Amino acid sequence: MAHIQMSFYSNALKKNANVMIFLPTQDADDYLFGSGNAKYDPNKKYQTLYLLHGSYGDCTDWGRLSSVERYAQQHCLAVVMPSAENSSYLNMDYGEAYLDYIGRELPAFLRIMFPLSEKREDTFIAGLSMGGYGAWRVGLEYPEQYGAIASLSGGMQMRKIHSGHSAHMDKMDKNYQAAVNGPRNTADPRNDLLELLKQDLAQGRQLPRLYMTCGTEDFIFPYNESFYEEAAGLAPITYVKHPGVHDWVFWDTYLREVMDWLPLAGEKV
Repeated sequence: MAHIQMSFYSNALKKNANVMIFLPTQDADDYLFGSGNAKYDPNKKYQTLYLLHGSYGDCTDWGRLSSVERYAQQHCLAVVMPSAENSSYLNMDYGEAYLDYIGRELPAFLRIMFPLSEKREDTFIAGLSMGGYGAWRVGLEYPEQYGAIASLSGGMQMRKIHSGHSAHMDKMDKNYQAAVNGPRNTADPRNDLLELLKQDLAQGRQLPRLYMTCGTEDFIFPYNESFYEEAAGLAPITYVKHPGVHDWVFWDTYLREVMDWLPLAGEKV
């Protein structure tokens, strides 16, 4: 894989934004066994997975703490990993417009810079924890852009989690709590994934394929269970439960399952 870490000025964020990108390239095995020529087709546009980090993370997390680079190479899949601070991928009341940045500006910019497919069926979004919520929030805001959405241990009921008093939330910086839970965001029904799903359906929008997974010993598991019980009555959802907690062992293991679930054109090798 080509490993690209870059920054550029974002009009949506009004500051420089950091993003990491993996692009499939020929590797030593391709050279030795002659299997990598398709990666150099000048007409090829790569299927792309936007992969979102969790709270307290950044664009380097997935690359440092999982084997996503190896999995993506196997599937001939481009992976885009942006930084979004502790924003929950929302347009924050007292902060940056991360929903606009991730959902509109970033894909448009990167498709100019790199050979990324613009087709809906070739574009996917997934994330862990806060990023699991963010993947659904962005994907359901712009369902015409994504063929599939996946959450790993996602905060699918983020409003309930933020309003609770778990150790996880009590330790979050108060400035970010205010930015995410400000009056505008609290009042916006579209920040509730169930309400957003209902609105998309009422408007006749074509939904992406939907996926959730969570560890049964995870502190966030009860939220995922109650969310699925309601959401499954609205739309088809693949929901897979595994033993595990809220950690990188779980996310690295089941990212492979997510990639196997995605409608990828490249053969797994």
